[in-house]
Amino acid sequence: MMRDPQPWPNTRFPPERQPGRSAVPKHGRPNKPMPPVFGTATPPRGLSGAIRVFAYRLPDHYPSHWLLLMLGDRVDSWGTRVQRLLPLALPVAAFALFVRMARH
Repeated sequence: MMRDPQPWPNTRFPPERQPGRSAVPKHGRPNKPMPPVFGTATPPRGLSGAIRVFAYRLPDHYPSHWLLLMLGDRVDSWGTRVQRLLPLALPVAAFALFVRMARH
């Protein structure tokens, strides 16, 4: 029943370093390298990106580092919800304003 662990088929082991610069800022400790595979497709942007950049200035062993990263995720989640509801909310708000002005 016991056997040696094997890598998944069609994988490159160990992972090769990805070329280019990281879109995510480095960790709080300057001597800590980035992982071998990092994302460059979506750099941090907006309020959630600013929160994440601030979180990466702190060392990994601080709880505030991880709490700020979680806060950035929550801000990003709520921003997506607002973007999805905005096309519906704007006409409803304009109609409510029009009705209110028509009553006066």
